[in-house]
Amino acid sequence: MEVIMNTLGSKIRSLRKSKKMTLVDLAGDYMTKGMLSLIENDKNNPSMESLEYIAKKLDTSVSALMEDGDEVITNETYIKIKENLKSPSFTREHEFKDILDPIIDQIKHNRKGAFIFQCYAYTKAVHKDQTALDYLNTAKQIYLELNDKNALLDVENDVITIQFILNNYNEAFSSGVELYEKYKDDYEISNPNALPRLLLSVSAYAYSSYDLSNLFKYLKLAEKESINNKTIKLLPSIYKSLCFGYMLDGDIDMYKQTLDKFDYLEPFLHNDFNYKYDIFTTKMIYYFYNKQDEALLELINNQHQHLESDDYTRDTFDSANKNIWTLMKGIALYRKEMYDDAIILLQKYQPDIEFQAPADIAVFAQKYTYLAMNEERLNNIKKAKEFIQIANDKIKQIPPNHFTKITEDTYKRIMN
Repeated sequence: MEVIMNTLGSKIRSLRKSKKMTLVDLAGDYMTKGMLSLIENDKNNPSMESLEYIAKKLDTSVSALMEDGDEVITNETYIKIKENLKSPSFTREHEFKDILDPIIDQIKHNRKGAFIFQCYAYTKAVHKDQTALDYLNTAKQIYLELNDKNALLDVENDVITIQFILNNYNEAFSSGVELYEKYKDDYEISNPNALPRLLLSVSAYAYSSYDLSNLFKYLKLAEKESINNKTIKLLPSIYKSLCFGYMLDGDIDMYKQTLDKFDYLEPFLHNDFNYKYDIFTTKMIYYFYNKQDEALLELINNQHQHLESDDYTRDTFDSANKNIWTLMKGIALYRKEMYDDAIILLQKYQPDIEFQAPADIAVFAQKYTYLAMNEERLNNIKKAKEFIQIANDKIKQIPPNHFTKITEDTYKRIMN
């Protein structure tokens, strides 16, 4: 008599066969056939992200594939958190707290609970709350008990990212590299996004310290991992980051070669918001750096046309990105000698986060640089000196780069 195992892998295999789908059909463009085979044979624990993909392809739910400790409460909470995550906001902490506080002890022993703690940790970290690491450690313990390497890699990556957010910069890059070396050849890592996403994080840490050599090294590794794993949805973010690096390095030829790679992804991702958003921001920084102000203003003024998608789009317009677009539009208007409109926007620009990356600080400093130039234009030299001193103080903490030059030149002119 055949014993039927009611494991996660067997459920996935049984559902797949009932729908007359092959391993290749179910794997699709998300993962390789080999990765899916390991999951179906219970030789690999899929991440929550992978489970959501599989469940959707099989016309079922993650809940139907899994059994959790306190299943009803956990599932209800999980659904609320997922809905909350659809609207990016720096004020999510209160929404998460209201959802979690009453039931937090009941979700400490299952996979969905761990995922919820990971989400909650980020809302804490944004407000520089050290308890963010406590929630990640709770998630880590759950994954250790489940012997889930995919989730362990994910949560360890989160730990490093949150250490970075909490200003522990010196450890972030080296810890990220160590984590990649630890897992890069581990066949049990079946989530195709895990390693490319980790490498994107490592490259971001390199960018933060103006380490362009390692920025390019780890982004190219991320590109290779994504292509090998058929993880094409991460490629736009990788190409955008490469373009930013080449722009910071002043290598316009490599920028253009990398921008052309977006065209290869268009047939697969033409309706994907993140794909369109990555192209949008990549072009925006290019026009800004090269002083192509007409093109920059057209892009920003018609942002909805370029990025129209869903509620996620509108929330993004109204939150973090609105500020940097306001700054760039103000500078473009100033360069076109539309001074009054430009100054209104420059004065309005107030970043939500004090950026630490060199290019971000250099661009942020331009707010005060252009305010100084305007006062100089009006012959208010005392006020001009006050503004340019603020700008110069901001760029002192970073290496000189193409974005600092206008502040440096303006400082020399006004102060002399």
